Amino acid sequence: MRNRENNNAQAVIMKMKSTQKVPELPKRISELDIIRGIALMGILIVNMGLYSFPALYLDQFSSWNGNVNKFIVAIISLTAEGKFISIFSFLFGLGFYIFIQNAFQKTKRPAMLFFRRLIVLLGIGLIHAYLIWFGDVLCIYSIAGVFLLFFRHMSYRSVLIWALSLLLIPVISFVLGAIANGSAFYSDPNVNGPDIVSMGKQATHIYQTGSYIQILKQNMTDLVIAKISYLIILPQIFAMFLLGVYAGKRHIFQRIPEHLSFIRNIQLGSFLIGFPAATQAVIYMDASPQSLGYNITQFISSYIAGPALGIFYISTLLLLLQSVRWQNRLKPFAAVGRMAATNYILQSVICTSSLYGLSIYGKVAPGYGLILSLSIFLCQICYSNLWMSKFQYGPLEWLWRTLTYGKRIPIQKKSNHE
Repeated sequence: MRNRENNNAQAVIMKMKSTQKVPELPKRISELDIIRGIALMGILIVNMGLYSFPALYLDQFSSWNGNVNKFIVAIISLTAEGKFISIFSFLFGLGFYIFIQNAFQKTKRPAMLFFRRLIVLLGIGLIHAYLIWFGDVLCIYSIAGVFLLFFRHMSYRSVLIWALSLLLIPVISFVLGAIANGSAFYSDPNVNGPDIVSMGKQATHIYQTGSYIQILKQNMTDLVIAKISYLIILPQIFAMFLLGVYAGKRHIFQRIPEHLSFIRNIQLGSFLIGFPAATQAVIYMDASPQSLGYNITQFISSYIAGPALGIFYISTLLLLLQSVRWQNRLKPFAAVGRMAATNYILQSVICTSSLYGLSIYGKVAPGYGLILSLSIFLCQICYSNLWMSKFQYGPLEWLWRTLTYGKRIPIQKKSNHE
């Protein structure tokens, strides 16, 4: 009798331990939706410089006259450029961890389910990149995302080491190489091409007056350059993926109150690292693209300032959202974040069709571009909240989910009477 009681007690203890090791993950984390929605606003503000201007070829800061225009370009560079895409990358990595954990409850092959999810995302990204806008990031995410599967069983400490290494090693290598070899080390083939200015003027002319076929051909040319730029910062993108995985493995977003002290420390540390690095890049914005200071500060901005300030924004929002007042203020962003893929593609459709169709590409000054970005995003907030009041998923999210699981997913919300 005593042995039976001991065995029962041990079974209960083992069950409790296993429950503690892998806590059940919630289906939705409202903070993530709000942060993702705010990130989409920042991404639109930054991308407007590419939607409306040949920024792949010409520098906006030196191209626009007037102190107001230059100030807006500098402020966007300081506060937004590289920061919100870093947040998006972080959330992608965190989303991977949550998806894999939830997939264990649905299938015996969660990795294959995630792989199918990436294949669908790649298809969406290819349509976006080749038929709508060259600046697509979904293709890069879908391909790089495959390698996250190698980190799903790794300890959170090891994941953190990998993430920091991917950020620091390229910076150290670039700085040492630039100092040792000068301009030959970081020479940009686009800058040293036959005539970068004429390439920018050609792109402007085609996007203003060209036929749809001509615009698609120019988009293909721009797509090649854009993908090269993404490949240069690929280690940074994947590092942010891993930082998201790290946050998932530590259950920071599932247990925010338990991690408030840690979040505050991260907030302070990321600001002290990111803001000076971003400031230095802005100071050298007007320098020659072939100068040592310009290239080092811009590279550090991509690999250090962008990720650090991105983490600063995330931690700041997490702390603000512990207040009911701030939850109510930022709640409208949640609907935008819940249909992030739809809104991301919709931004490209709206901007390219309007700017190309109205022949105002290259004519929208940074100040007007900022106003246009905020106006479009305000419409997206209204549309997203209206849509999510009636449906469970955004249109593209529903398609993505349906194709991933290979069955039709109900999209409409169930009524209270059902």
